[in-house]
Amino acid sequence: MSGSKLIINQGGQGSSKTYSILQNIYDICKLSPRPLIASITSYALPHLKIGAIRDFKKILYDYGENVENIHNKTDCYFQIGDSTIEYFGIRDNYAKVHGPRRDILFLNEANNKLTYEDFDQLNQRTHMVTFVDYNPRCEFWIHDTVIPKFDHTFIKSTFRDNPWLPEAELQKIIAKKGIKGFENWWRVYGEGEVGIFEGQIFTNWDVGDFDNTLPYGYGLDFGYHPDPDALIKVAINEKAKKIYLDECFYNSGQSTSELRQSITVGISKPSDLIVADCADPRMIRELKGFNIHAVKKDGTVSEWLKTLLDYKLIITEDSYSLQKELNNYIWSDKKAGIPIDAFNHLIDAFRYYYMWQKQKVNTNVWV
Repeated sequence: MSGSKLIINQGGQGSSKTYSILQNIYDICKLSPRPLIASITSYALPHLKIGAIRDFKKILYDYGENVENIHNKTDCYFQIGDSTIEYFGIRDNYAKVHGPRRDILFLNEANNKLTYEDFDQLNQRTHMVTFVDYNPRCEFWIHDTVIPKFDHTFIKSTFRDNPWLPEAELQKIIAKKGIKGFENWWRVYGEGEVGIFEGQIFTNWDVGDFDNTLPYGYGLDFGYHPDPDALIKVAINEKAKKIYLDECFYNSGQSTSELRQSITVGISKPSDLIVADCADPRMIRELKGFNIHAVKKDGTVSEWLKTLLDYKLIITEDSYSLQKELNNYIWSDKKAGIPIDAFNHLIDAFRYYYMWQKQKVNTNVWV
């Protein structure tokens, strides 16, 4: 460790910034001659569980720890020798922002709904070191308030710094270099540089409960490795101009039989309507037995996106991958109305279901 009390890691995709910080926290706690308290936090607990905490469990297994014995799932902490590593979502447990002190703090994905006030309150209550990481989609409070005013160590990392990056992910990153429309993507996720903010497409969303009183269906986007298959539950309240969204799965590398099993588990009943991407009619035939139909792709993607902007999107708390997509989905060329072809698997899926419903209303037939 550098000896600094604040370590800021700005990194691109696959740079191992989160994984490396978690390894550091484990090593510090394991080797400490006295008991320590470390806090791993982000804006929401589901976000941590599917991201940083999943990585941390892998680290513990690799170090030979008996994870089940040291993990208190009820109170959300790990006991590493005499030290405690807790984890919590700020939105779920805001009292901890102004509450207990700690030795080590890790703010994961700090530009994802966290505020400078969150950082300041938590950092003030941290004695030894604060770690912060983020993808630099655009400048935020870390750049204009923290970096100029706080003593810190700054680390910029990219996929080139991670020799253990899986080959499929490496090739997917490299493939974006030099492609027209991906200049800003490459700058942020390839080079780890601060992006030029081109406009987040969906700002009309919030976290809330799914309205189970409404008619519902599912949208399905087929993925080709390393892109994921993505299924989402959708309900539309046309009168209130609200769309309710609940992520069902977001899985990469599935065989057809594995996809079939994921759908079986993901939907409520076999007769539920599933609207899928029409680009792969063979896959739809392979999924015979489900009430699955291919969307009719009339109009442009940007035209449908602009229609969806008239609604309030209500996202369930556990829909982490969807929330991540919504935070990262931007216009590649805003003037021309062209969205970036990334961070859009679940977004495409719910768009298919929405298109199906609109086409049904407009034609009064099933299309």
